[in-house]
Amino acid sequence: MSENHCAYCKSCSTMTREHLWPVSLHERLVRANNQDGSHFWLSRLRAEITSEPKTRDVCERCNNTVLSELDRYICFLFDRYFVRILDRHERVVFEFDYHFLKRWLLKTCYNSARVNSSRDLFVFEPLLPYIMGKDIKVGRSVLLFLQLSYPGEIPEDMLTDEAPKYRPVFFRPTANRVGHLLFRTYGIGQKLLRSVHLRSFTFYLAFFQTGENHAVLQDFTNVFLLSTRATALLRPSLSCVELECDGLDAWLSFADSRGEFVFSDSST
Repeated sequence: MSENHCAYCKSCSTMTREHLWPVSLHERLVRANNQDGSHFWLSRLRAEITSEPKTRDVCERCNNTVLSELDRYICFLFDRYFVRILDRHERVVFEFDYHFLKRWLLKTCYNSARVNSSRDLFVFEPLLPYIMGKDIKVGRSVLLFLQLSYPGEIPEDMLTDEAPKYRPVFFRPTANRVGHLLFRTYGIGQKLLRSVHLRSFTFYLAFFQTGENHAVLQDFTNVFLLSTRATALLRPSLSCVELECDGLDAWLSFADSRGEFVFSDSST
């Protein structure tokens, strides 16, 4: 792709910086965590960095209009839901605008894929009309699931000398992360999904061919929901869903994100 062509609208124009995470969202995260600084996990380096990953391949018009509108929506959700870490077994009624939410999640995954030159970068090009709000039908090839993450106990052999003396010590899902989930199950085989963790909220995006038979998507949905705890399929016809925070152990999720089967592209 030419450096002078926008990654979203493909126009030839002056490029601006696109942050992997919106600045407004990152600032909220830093305040919520009372942080002095930030660390970002970059999968292509297999290391943490202190400067936020960015790209310079988005035109000013896209950056300041459509993409900014999506960022404002996710900041609204952060203030309403994501800012607070949930306790295990807590029940939450999550109200959402399906298309705004999914378009932002896809935008963030696309940014991550470009920053990391990820192997799934090719799946986002056909979805650009949907991300930009021009063709809702295109988005039907992506399924969206939600699971809530609870504080998980850190094994004693993983604690440092500086850890609190009392036991157990719990790892709280305080970060925002985006990466991949390698889903393996009988009857489906191996499928690479995207995961976006916004503190206690974990969203999964499953990609299919445009025009894929509805039965294939339904079969996958059935197997995925049976294979994961306390997970919901989000649909365009829904504006809210009620979930119990009993789906994902935050410590196991974080520890596995640096391992073989689940690997994170970046974190804040």
